[in-house]
Amino acid sequence: MFHEIEDIELERSRLAHRPAPEEAPPVLSAFDVRTNCPVAEFDARLRSVLAPALQLAVSHSFDEGELPVDTLPGWFVAASQGASFETAPEHVRRGVERYAVAIGEGPWRPQEWLYQFDPESEFRGWAWLDLTRSGDREARIWVDTWGESFFACNELRWAAYVSGADEVSGPTLVRTADWLAAIES
Repeated sequence: MFHEIEDIELERSRLAHRPAPEEAPPVLSAFDVRTNCPVAEFDARLRSVLAPALQLAVSHSFDEGELPVDTLPGWFVAASQGASFETAPEHVRRGVERYAVAIGEGPWRPQEWLYQFDPESEFRGWAWLDLTRSGDREARIWVDTWGESFFACNELRWAAYVSGADEVSGPTLVRTADWLAAIES
């Protein structure tokens, strides 16, 4: 699935502000997340990572080699186990460990992670819709997958784990009515 620039701009808008109900597709995918911090803190961290990636997707050529990582939070870059990993915040170190156990893979390098947001690439099979709180330390990430139940999403899982997730389950296909119920509660 190619991500058109206009679609990424809409995704950036949804990242900054909850979309109106009529903007949601009829079918969504959801990830249930158990956090190791308050949901608001997890939400802010996750958005602080996704925002610069989406900004790069609309403003940079992915054909010119290295992408700038200086707009990513320092703790996110540290998660790649560079020299600064040992001094990274606890949620980052814990997230790297949880991701490795859950997915069976090592950390994502920042460049590799950012390249998943290349608009010309078919790697990223999702687009951000929303995040809702479902408990003191429980959240649900809502994404548009164009009705697909199986899609590439480990870059989203990585961002969630190093942003403070202890567990990420899903994705599961859900109706938009489920999202509407979550935002009304």
